[in-house]
Amino acid sequence: MNENAEIFCLNRRHSDIVCDFLSDLEDIINEATFYDEDYDGFRDIIEKIILYHNGMGAYTMDDLIDKKTWYLSMPNNAYWATIGYFAALTPENKDNLDEYREKVLSLISVVIKRLEMSLVIQPGTENEDKVNLN
Repeated sequence: MNENAEIFCLNRRHSDIVCDFLSDLEDIINEATFYDEDYDGFRDIIEKIILYHNGMGAYTMDDLIDKKTWYLSMPNNAYWATIGYFAALTPENKDNLDEYREKVLSLISVVIKRLEMSLVIQPGTENEDKVNLN
């Protein structure tokens, strides 16, 4: 993940979960790709996901999008972007690509549970009045 990328987050817990998730996702993609150009291409996708996430955060502040919907949105958007990215790769072995899809799906599942749990642990999270940058 681009360390200088600003990601709108509701609080520090949200920031930690999102940053850990993006780092883990990039590790899986780096492992899955054979060529450096393919990995660099995925980093561009991550930047677009961050921009989309930030845009949704801005709409959240205007009450046009529910905060919980936005709060949980990044893993879902990343999942679909990753599936599309995998479709464009030419793997050495198709079975390996399926293994990486499973890893991504597992990661997404864990991250969504962490995000949902953070709302239970810190219930005021979804009612905060501002979006913070990580």
